[in-house]
Amino acid sequence: MGNSNVSSEEAGLRERVTRLKTAVRNAGGNTAVAARSGVPFSTLNRYLAGRDMKAAAMIALSQACNVSLDWLAFGQDENPEDSLADTPKARTTPAITKPSGEDDTLSVKFFEVEPSAGLGVYPSEWVDAQDFHVSKKFIRQVLGVWSSYIFFVRVQGDSMTPTIRSGETILVDYAPQDIVDGIFMLSLHGRLIVKRLSIKDMHNISVISDNPRYNTFDVPIKKVCWASADPDADLRVVGKVVGRFEMGF
Repeated sequence: MGNSNVSSEEAGLRERVTRLKTAVRNAGGNTAVAARSGVPFSTLNRYLAGRDMKAAAMIALSQACNVSLDWLAFGQDENPEDSLADTPKARTTPAITKPSGEDDTLSVKFFEVEPSAGLGVYPSEWVDAQDFHVSKKFIRQVLGVWSSYIFFVRVQGDSMTPTIRSGETILVDYAPQDIVDGIFMLSLHGRLIVKRLSIKDMHNISVISDNPRYNTFDVPIKKVCWASADPDADLRVVGKVVGRFEMGF
């Protein structure tokens, strides 16, 4: 059984590499695709040689090659020969696309900059968002996320480095759930932050920055709630960070 699974994974990787080679060739070659996608030339060559792609790199390369992410990742949805015949220029149609109304996509908000304080703890209350339709198959099979209550946001600040770096994009699940150890987007007295939460003892939750230059502090558990569940809470959980995109691939 184990050997069968390994063989299936290896076969899937080989097929994905073959599709990448086709897409890169039709989009103008390694140099042109590396420049348009932002994926370093040496990294692209390693992907073409058989190294598995990270999710962020797969998105960027599908855009740069003008193919759908579902096709690049899974071999579905389009013939790259047709989509690339006219022009090698990138378009915004891979996993993240403009709304199409199709059932196989999910509408997801993307916040380029962290929302201003005082706008509330619900993403639906925030402003300056772009709405995209994201392939459900990509969300589930590539990112491993099954929730439909998700949004993307660009992180500002270095308090969570090296785990999350300033300028990276995180995927946040804002469906109410148990507050257990993990990384969360939080509202602290109206200010939105991204921190690690850890249960310190029966009465307190520790709010931790992965960057050791920032101090850890504790909040009484009775003063922590999900969103607006408790009007007297000091720390409100907006959502759990369930994924991130590395800008350097």
